[in-house]
Amino acid sequence: MRLCVIFAGAVLGLAGCASASEVDRLDARVDSLEREREQVRSQMTEDVGKLERVHKMVTDAEETLRKSGADLGIRLERMEQDFPKFKGTVEGFDFRVNQVIKDLGVIKKELADRLGWTVVYLPPDLPKDKDGIWKAAEDRGKSDKFQEAKAIFELYEASFPDDPRAPQALVEVAKLLERAGDIEGAIKSYQGVYERHEKSPEAAPATFRIAELFIMRQNCDRARAVFKFVETTFKGTPQAADAKTRGKTVMGECKKPE
Repeated sequence: MRLCVIFAGAVLGLAGCASASEVDRLDARVDSLEREREQVRSQMTEDVGKLERVHKMVTDAEETLRKSGADLGIRLERMEQDFPKFKGTVEGFDFRVNQVIKDLGVIKKELADRLGWTVVYLPPDLPKDKDGIWKAAEDRGKSDKFQEAKAIFELYEASFPDDPRAPQALVEVAKLLERAGDIEGAIKSYQGVYERHEKSPEAAPATFRIAELFIMRQNCDRARAVFKFVETTFKGTPQAADAKTRGKTVMGECKKPE
């Protein structure tokens, strides 16, 4: 860089029209251009590093799925072929990142649907405290972010099993599944309330709800059996009294299809 300045100064000197201030300004301009070039080079290196880390994350996720027996076919070959083309081109970064996000979305869906790994929907900015986690789950449920809300409620129940809200978290998961039309999944979640939190206030109404869902599925015998279970297991509760009445009328409420 200094050699360039000396050379420039020599040329100006030969022309007989250079001054010390002009040389200083030229020197400062060259320094500024050098710094700008280094900043651009540093930014490009950082962006390339980010893409490489995302690429590695997708590759690791694919390997995990293969080990779990899930043949997803995410078409990583296309990524591997396209990746070098964008490595040195800043204009291509947005396209590549968007494509990676789409591929990650496919991976998340497959993990959740095939393997039941709803944990992949946990947001990265999730709070660490109980109240913050609970609020995050409620907010996403109200915003119809079904998968995220379900994953957060499940995390809450697993992380704080002795917390008074732990059984309610499973109830909220069941309600989300009902909204999504997954009656089988909702029944399992309501059943989990009794299995893991038998003494909680939510156990009786959750079990009672199972019988109602069996009625919706036209499964009269199982609905009547659950009503009987509620009547004998949760004596003294409003659900036990209701179950006694509903158990007698269930065959009229739940008519098997012809």
